[in-house]
Amino acid sequence: MLERGRARFPALRVGCIHGRMKAKDKESVMAAVVAGEIDILVSTTVIEVGVDVPNAALMVVENADRFGLSQLHQLRGRVGRGRHKSWCILVSDAKGEEARARLNAMCATNDGFCISEEDLRL
Repeated sequence: MLERGRARFPALRVGCIHGRMKAKDKESVMAAVVAGEIDILVSTTVIEVGVDVPNAALMVVENADRFGLSQLHQLRGRVGRGRHKSWCILVSDAKGEEARARLNAMCATNDGFCISEEDLRL
């Protein structure tokens, strides 16, 4: 994904972060994102909790049907913390009714409690 991002957006600075990186390397990448030195960050779910990047305005989650609703809610919470309008795009090619119901629940509300209830129900 990193190489695809660099090829698709050659004028932008594309970085990468994942759970197998050393802590100091992850901290360095996140500091670069916060400082505006990285325009696009390709990441695993390591960014799910504890990352505060106010200027993050767009997130694309591939294979969103593979995540639980609470995890998707946490991921979605990484964008929209600043003054910019934000979007979280959930990409899925799942055809099943349960997958559709789960993703529709994410589109219906931003309320974490309601999302947790729906996750439990499903």
